[in-house]
Amino acid sequence: SYFILWGPFGDRADELAEVVGAERASVTVLYGPRYFAPLRYLALFFRTLFLLAQKRPDVVYAQNPPVFCPLTCLLYCRVFGARLLVDHHSIWSVKTLGGRSPLSKGIAFLERLVAGAAEANTAPHSLWARMLVKMGARGVLVYHDFVPRNTRIRDEALRREMGEGEVLAVASHGGNPLERLDVEAAAVGRERGAGVSLVVSGPREKLERRFAALSLPPNVRYAGFLKREVYESLKASADFAVNITDEPYTLSHVLFEFAASSLPVVSSKEEAVEELFGDSLLYADSTVEDVAEKVRLLSSGPKRAEWAARVRRKYEELAKLHEYEVLALRRLLGS
Repeated sequence: SYFILWGPFGDRADELAEVVGAERASVTVLYGPRYFAPLRYLALFFRTLFLLAQKRPDVVYAQNPPVFCPLTCLLYCRVFGARLLVDHHSIWSVKTLGGRSPLSKGIAFLERLVAGAAEANTAPHSLWARMLVKMGARGVLVYHDFVPRNTRIRDEALRREMGEGEVLAVASHGGNPLERLDVEAAAVGRERGAGVSLVVSGPREKLERRFAALSLPPNVRYAGFLKREVYESLKASADFAVNITDEPYTLSHVLFEFAASSLPVVSSKEEAVEELFGDSLLYADSTVEDVAEKVRLLSSGPKRAEWAARVRRKYEELAKLHEYEVLALRRLLGS
């Protein structure tokens, strides 16, 4: 079997490929600028067909978005009689394109076509799953992200290098324009007197300009895209995390990372987040005042310990859920 995504990286893709025992292929051409999109998708179409013709897999697991990736794989499957599964990381026509424009409606038509033609469809949370069912998708399975427990230990030297004061918060973002970097920075900036500092990681090509325009407070630092070992140590060394976003239908992968590090989290209250994480997260509106209030609460050692205990209990639940979903996915592939 062969797992294909049109992008340079993807934690979810890595995990799904490992679970189903598939070879993983990241197919990229002219990755990044939107104005290259028509040329990029055309090049990816031919590149993907070439790879599939070379490998001749009997099962193809493709990721949407963009929908053109599973659509290309569907063409191969029709010609060579292979099975097609689609992982809908999100529903592109709804999340990115809004669902109302002519372009969005065209993409929605293609997503319905792919979801209905695929033998099975996976989604990262139940909101997308319910939409897929309404779109006529077959074999819909919710498969949540999961992150193994972080085994790193607290690194005092790293804490001193990354932050100032006695309390270190961490955030990680991918670069979506609706991520509220401004609110996080301003809220933690207000708590400098309480000894709180914030370190934010993420890709420079998407975040550096945004942070440069914010005039960050002295106790907030943008660290760029960190190497994996440094990033894991940072999470193990932090006191709590912050994740504020206005993205609709979002269940951010970093919430699973923070849970794996037993970090209390100040989080946006999205429906998909609350449905899975319940009362293990400290929810805040996307306002500086509300986020600062929650940050102030977690600057207290006893309160942090209380919320960390909730996170540890939730992580145990997530681990059991993950075991069930792995078995369900493998049964689906074996059917």
